[in-house]
Amino acid sequence: MNFFTLNLQSVFNSEDAMKKFILLALTMLPCAFNLFSQTSDFVPVYDSMHARFQVYYAFGDWKAIDWVALDNRVKPKIISAGLNNDTNAFYLALREYVALIPDGHLSVRGDGWDNHKTTTRYQQIGGSYGFALTGLDDGRVVASLVNPGSPAAMAGMQFGAELLEINDRPVSEVLDTVSVIWAEANPASMESIKLNQCRFIGRAPISSTIKIKFLNRGNTDPVTTTLTAVDDNYATFDQTTLLPVDPGPVISYEILQPSGFGYLKLTSEGGDSATLAGIYTGFRDAITLFNASDVPGLILDMRINTGGADMLSAALSGFFYTDTTLYEQQSFFNPGSGQFDIWPLPIPHFNPQTLGSYINPAYPVGNLFTEPQGLTFTNPVMVMVGPRCISSGEGIPMMLQKLPNNKVVSFYGSNASFGMMEWWSYHYLYLPPNDLYLRYPVGRSLDKDFQIQLDSDSNRVGGVMPDIRVPINDTVLNHLYIDSIDVELNYAINELYSWLGMNETHPGVASLFLDPIFPNPVTSDATISYLLEESTDVTIVIYDLCGRMVTTLVNESQMAGRYSVKWTIGDIYSGIYFYRITTRNGSITRKCIVL
Repeated sequence: MNFFTLNLQSVFNSEDAMKKFILLALTMLPCAFNLFSQTSDFVPVYDSMHARFQVYYAFGDWKAIDWVALDNRVKPKIISAGLNNDTNAFYLALREYVALIPDGHLSVRGDGWDNHKTTTRYQQIGGSYGFALTGLDDGRVVASLVNPGSPAAMAGMQFGAELLEINDRPVSEVLDTVSVIWAEANPASMESIKLNQCRFIGRAPISSTIKIKFLNRGNTDPVTTTLTAVDDNYATFDQTTLLPVDPGPVISYEILQPSGFGYLKLTSEGGDSATLAGIYTGFRDAITLFNASDVPGLILDMRINTGGADMLSAALSGFFYTDTTLYEQQSFFNPGSGQFDIWPLPIPHFNPQTLGSYINPAYPVGNLFTEPQGLTFTNPVMVMVGPRCISSGEGIPMMLQKLPNNKVVSFYGSNASFGMMEWWSYHYLYLPPNDLYLRYPVGRSLDKDFQIQLDSDSNRVGGVMPDIRVPINDTVLNHLYIDSIDVELNYAINELYSWLGMNETHPGVASLFLDPIFPNPVTSDATISYLLEESTDVTIVIYDLCGRMVTTLVNESQMAGRYSVKWTIGDIYSGIYFYRITTRNGSITRKCIVL
């Protein structure tokens, strides 16, 4: 989150307030301008960083960081890098330092060091075994990605295969040891850590080997094999990215059909003054449309959001509030008291009339409020979040979750990194052109009881957590990766239907699950399995490539439950066929091959 979004002239309403800010900022300047030349003398550079960081970092106590243990683990590598004049090793040690502290705002950056990042990342994870994993609700860990032609695929691993052992150890034990040093955003919660470990277990130095034991779907005999990592140009890394950036528009909205619910997606709350104004007006236009169209409910998609300006997040939350409500109290380290205190100056708020900022002298210093915006959406809202929703992006879900008509519906919680980032807090180890700096939060967001909000704690728990968790099972994986269905969105739509007492469901939603046919290719008999989450009429029909019906396997009313139907192909020709399941909630069609 960013505290200062506009020029200082618009923030301070008195010369005395400006002076207080300057004095406090000056106490931080030694953190930002420790001057060192770029040599192999890495130890004093590191020592200066470590000493300053553990004082001004906002969550050392909250996360129970053992600074001595952290130093003992990393400093020997810094010393070794200096003795060997190894700049790559120095950079890698700093990456490890960052990865040991669960905070999505924490990173080591510097354009002049991109070559070291490229080199060391390639050395460590440039190779791929061709698979990535997902943990299911029942405790199994399965392959949610198996790239064609990869070592895993060549060894017979199929999508959905359960990983049983890695190097003769239970897969859960091995996953717990996987480094997340190369995560795009430092994972803050245990959920995010596990998600990244499931990604990186399939990556290693090129030519590394791994022994795996897996069980393909429908099989009874597991396969044990050894894979060798190959260069895949970071394919599995990019395919499973958790980078909190969406390449699409910052704001988009529509009225979904046939439900008639509003859908609003917001991917950022940051930028210059003009950008913030544009985001605000776009959000306001969406709410205006939804109210004018009398939509009965709204889906707010915050699953990918980079965050940005606190005051904008607070203002956008105001479209759902009828009373002024505390958004946060901002707390920063005070060198005078030696502790974190409430910021001693007024906090700027977003002005919906001028689309700029203003100071309300009636508000307590250091306090940011969500203010009603003169236009209110009062119908139920289902909010979607995820690990790629970070910083100020977590603020709107936090505020909406406090209202009785709203629920958070998602697979996972938000990133759990809600602290405040300020330009004057960056610790420069080396200045441009060989810039390298530690970027970290120096401000805490506190609730009305002065408790830290959202940032993950010592148990790696935090963020906006779902009120309703979307299940993660085999059939959900099929919908996600085979059918390309947005399961979370459809689940949220169904929850809105239920919340409003409407006896409808969205076509193709999670009330219907169709497994891949087994085996595929089909040589004589095959089994089609499916799950109904409610009673409905069901038909399952086989079609040939020209769309002609071959046979009907099911045509009856069935109760909720899991079913399997057998297809004996008889004397039909070899080729491509389609099998389609249809219920009152829609249909799903899949392809199979007959030999």
